[in-house]
Amino acid sequence: MSDSAETMSYHIPGEDIDISDLIAQTRTVTLPEVRRPELVMIMAGGLGQRMMPLTKEVPKPMLPIVGAPMLEHIIAQMIGQGFCRFVFSIRHFSDQIVDHFGNGERWGVDISYIEEPHRLGTGGSLAYLDERPDMPFIVANADLLTDLDYRKVLAFHDASSAVTMCTRQAEFQVPYGVVETMSDRVLSVTEKPTQSVSISAGMYAVSPELIDLIDKGERIDMPDLIQRAIEVGRTVRSMPISDRWVDVGRRDMFQRVLENLGDTGA
Repeated sequence: MSDSAETMSYHIPGEDIDISDLIAQTRTVTLPEVRRPELVMIMAGGLGQRMMPLTKEVPKPMLPIVGAPMLEHIIAQMIGQGFCRFVFSIRHFSDQIVDHFGNGERWGVDISYIEEPHRLGTGGSLAYLDERPDMPFIVANADLLTDLDYRKVLAFHDASSAVTMCTRQAEFQVPYGVVETMSDRVLSVTEKPTQSVSISAGMYAVSPELIDLIDKGERIDMPDLIQRAIEVGRTVRSMPISDRWVDVGRRDMFQRVLENLGDTGA
């Protein structure tokens, strides 16, 4: 059996779309007069193991794309939508992130930090917010380039819900013939079918009550935290998105983005 037949191949619509205009826009973004009051929390503390050896001496959010860290492109997109209050959850080579972004004054915004005492996953650091938000807020991973309008996510979010997950479709090709049976009778055989599933896009609108489900110091990822919310009866909503969305936290996709942009500096 070939190696390609041993694993499922997949395609996420939106990852193969040119994002050169998006990158260009983030380099010249300015904070509009109408500013959003909601907090944006960026999860930027991971080890970046999927990106090794690029992250051996640099934290993943600081990997450069056309001369600026990927995290700068990410928050610039949000700043252009009026978001001006950011909290970065950091750990791995955290000093490099703090040295570059400081308090956010360069962009006219406020940036503060949660220094994770140990690895807290993508959800655990919510329990370390100095002040509990008094309204729903955005939580996003630090390795997603998108032109999603986060204002629409907050408008979609119902404050009576614990979380709204941004979701998108992914298409997986099963590398085998899929057999449908009834008892021992074969009804059909489909060779290497493609199946579509909803996946988490790594971006959320979160109600403050979700923090109550986390023990301070607990390591927990957002999918596990959301499952916990469901199990205790909290409402979790899905907002399907079709916006451009590129996971630059995968080394193959990061390299593809650089090649498409003609960036050979990383």
